[in-house]
Amino acid sequence: MPPPLTSIKSLFSVVVVVLVAVGCASAPEAPAPEPESATLNYARFGHAAVADNEAIYVFGGASENGFIGNIERIDPVTKISTVLPVRMLPRRYGSAVWDGNELIYIFGGVGVHEGHYRIEPTIEIFNTRTRKVSRTKMLLPRRLNSAARLGEHIFVVGGSKLETDASGNGEFHAMSLVTAYDFANEQLNRRADLPDARDTKVFTYGDQLCAVGGYNHKNTFARFDCYTPATDTWQAMPDMPSATSAHSVAVHGDKLYVFGNYSKLDQALVFDFATQQWSTADLPYQASRHNTAVTFGNEIFVIGGTTDTKGPALDTIQVFTAKR
Repeated sequence: MPPPLTSIKSLFSVVVVVLVAVGCASAPEAPAPEPESATLNYARFGHAAVADNEAIYVFGGASENGFIGNIERIDPVTKISTVLPVRMLPRRYGSAVWDGNELIYIFGGVGVHEGHYRIEPTIEIFNTRTRKVSRTKMLLPRRLNSAARLGEHIFVVGGSKLETDASGNGEFHAMSLVTAYDFANEQLNRRADLPDARDTKVFTYGDQLCAVGGYNHKNTFARFDCYTPATDTWQAMPDMPSATSAHSVAVHGDKLYVFGNYSKLDQALVFDFATQQWSTADLPYQASRHNTAVTFGNEIFVIGGTTDTKGPALDTIQVFTAKR
């Protein structure tokens, strides 16, 4: 295993600002409609979403009206979403992960700075109890990274960096980088790279971290790989039935669900870890891409998304009962 990149204290220069219901410079947002059951207050795509043990939180994203800098909390029982009185940096194509206690980390993505898009270098840390947001810097920020917690580590996997030439022209390059933050030792360590550099989606299953599908700005991937921390190695799993990107993932029991695809929006797949077989998910899934999926109890929530490059963004909260 490569040596630690740095200690968390020097990497994350610790909190530099705390925001509570404070405005940030952002692209314009549409006025929020009255909240309704099973819909978001703000239609969005490219957002991040994650659950703790009480609720589901939705962060940022964008719509045809601009980038979004708010947080919505979905009650998993009533399915009603509420906009919290908290502001975050407007960003899309980032990732979010719960630390298992009271903090949610939002990594990377694309943000807005002085009227220009940029890879967002700021990690925001949302406290679900105090409803405050703190900020620190991300050592290697990237767009469309994917994050997951496995044990006492938060893994941030893949994504793309922006490289510019002397003339200021930029091009995205996919990365195979995998980093893991160790809570116990307060260190960020580099782990074995993804087998292929790509924007991907990761999740945990048992004692493994898995990555499925993705895109490297030239090719779309059907590959499926799982990483074992004890051996610092990736193992190939059965490929998806089709190359897939701009998707979301959720795990329930021994089943992995994959929703959406950039080129086939109505695609909904399920992988059975017990049989090691892929099949079409028998769910009334509403077609979209760049949505998010979250498991809560025995239900899977597929949130937002879009049906086209320029929108419209969706405000839907699709809820499915997972099957064993």
